[in-house]
Amino acid sequence: MFHPALESHTPIVKGLPRTGGKRFQSSDRQTAHTTDPTGSASPLISIIIVVLQDCNELQRVLESVLPRKSRDVEVIVIDGGSDDGSVELLRANDSDIDYWASAPDRGLYDAMNTGIMVARGRFIYHINAGDRLVYVPTNELLHADEENADVVSFVVALDRERYFFPSAGWRLKLDNTLHHQGTFYRRSTFPGYNLKYRLFADLDVNQRLKLRGARFKLFNNIVALHSANGLSNRGSSSAELFRVVASNYGIAYVPLTWMTCKWKGLRRRLAKL
Repeated sequence: MFHPALESHTPIVKGLPRTGGKRFQSSDRQTAHTTDPTGSASPLISIIIVVLQDCNELQRVLESVLPRKSRDVEVIVIDGGSDDGSVELLRANDSDIDYWASAPDRGLYDAMNTGIMVARGRFIYHINAGDRLVYVPTNELLHADEENADVVSFVVALDRERYFFPSAGWRLKLDNTLHHQGTFYRRSTFPGYNLKYRLFADLDVNQRLKLRGARFKLFNNIVALHSANGLSNRGSSSAELFRVVASNYGIAYVPLTWMTCKWKGLRRRLAKL
């Protein structure tokens, strides 16, 4: 079931979303398509790809995702209205993509909310430009589903043969210890991305879920490769990070978050020596 909190953050999608069962009345979406408008048995996983003006990277992401598609996995692509050949690429892969749409949006997290709105999987998973899917953890997610886990997180391989191992303890109050490209969320309990955050809405989601008492389950399997050169890795993004922490845990945690950022920066510099 799609969480109602997402509806206020998500632009109207033209077509027949398989989660709602009704046709929207109007739309800014220039192109929308689904190969399954009636909705068959729900898959285990919805893989959501968000892209804007990056046709070459979209091609590479699809090459890593589509071979792993099965009856347990559906693939959704939300394009931000690109005019660089992305729509033509999506049309060329029409028979393999369960749902795709192309139209302007309000940014990364708005597009991700849109993808969640049309998803049918029990778990949702995001992978974007610069990332590569290497493993679909079907068995692990089936077990996590039986245990009613809300968040299931795995290892992500980063640049220069580094690895991001997930954790969900006290450090999540200060930093995002669940890698976005390694984390699967139960769709029915997902709170939706807050569009007031441009870079750290994923941390905000993880902290809100933890505050709500969500069940976390962690694994050591590598599920994706990720390029660590994104916007959220830049120092100028720290102001938004502090706002997220203060909003969820209070201003007293901001100095500890600042110290964590400094320590992480020092470790990165030492690793380059």
